[in-house]
Amino acid sequence: MTVHHAPAPPPVKPAKFAGLAWSALILGIVGVVGSPIIFLNNLTAVVAGVGFILGLIALFGSKKVLAGIGLALCVAGIVFTVLAQRAAVEKLDEIFDGTTNQGQVGNAGRGEGGVPADAPTWEKRYTWEDGLAIDVSAPAACEPGEFASPSNAERAVKFTVTVTNGTGEPFNTSVLTIGGEAQFGGISAEEVFDSSGECGGGLESATVLPGKTYTYTVAYAVGAQPGEMQLVFQPSFGSDKAIYVGKA
Repeated sequence: MTVHHAPAPPPVKPAKFAGLAWSALILGIVGVVGSPIIFLNNLTAVVAGVGFILGLIALFGSKKVLAGIGLALCVAGIVFTVLAQRAAVEKLDEIFDGTTNQGQVGNAGRGEGGVPADAPTWEKRYTWEDGLAIDVSAPAACEPGEFASPSNAERAVKFTVTVTNGTGEPFNTSVLTIGGEAQFGGISAEEVFDSSGECGGGLESATVLPGKTYTYTVAYAVGAQPGEMQLVFQPSFGSDKAIYVGKA
């Protein structure tokens, strides 16, 4: 009696590049999950980049669909990281530089706001979102005294600034006067310190209670001929800047 044996099954071919496909998928997931986390996403973006390369190689293997999914996730992780870092940089720029002229502009001396304006000017009131407001008078000529600084000013003009505290917290005026920006004719305008003369000037530090006002003067050395003056007020670090522009 003849015994017939069934033919042996053909050997199973190992999946080609399957490990690379799975690696691309896992690294892509890591890249997507880590993309919103600032600083950490630098590392996860590199991981996603490695996964992208592995996924490309895996496309020539037997797990093409898996490799394609991994590739897509790696690309998404890198793109999301770029977007997240760009948004973080813009937010930091806003914090350090502040926005400009986003408050309300109205007539000086009135408690109500007005309509948004690109740049307020003299005799106008600027009101921040929290209710703090300033009025800046038109410039008045002043003669620096003998001991004024700077001593070589061709001409000096003085502004009267009134702070109205419409917030619910006390406000210190020194933050408006320390490190203030001023320009005349497109160049930096130097503040005049004239404690013994009519220009006055100097550090103004006072606490303004809610609902109260405080007035101080500030003078600047300007050119001999009238020109455009720009004054910048910022009530806190990173807050909106009120930029006044007008003739002086």
